Amino acid sequence: MKPWQKKEIKDAELFKGRRTPRSGGFWSFAGDVVTKTFLIDSKTTDKKGFRITNNMWNKLSNEALKSRKLPILSISLINEDIELVVLDKNDFVGFLKEGSKS
Repeated sequence: MKPWQKKEIKDAELFKGRRTPRSGGFWSFAGDVVTKTFLIDSKTTDKKGFRITNNMWNKLSNEALKSRKLPILSISLINEDIELVVLDKNDFVGFLKEGSKS
């Protein structure tokens, strides 16, 4: 199994979602993992870093908006054993505010 496939399976389990079949193969299949709240793009690299471009983020954000989800990039730097989650600052602040209400 390829590293990106393992990453999608792991993200689906961790985020309690489901993998999107052929997510990169068709424009109508958005994201790699879908949950009740999030549309997640899972990315892996064996490099020391990962570049997030405007096009990448805008594509994910637009797909998430259409499906009424919040966009997340889940990034794995395989050789560095680092797992990161990237989300919009306003979405993060919204979660903080929701958490302080309880």
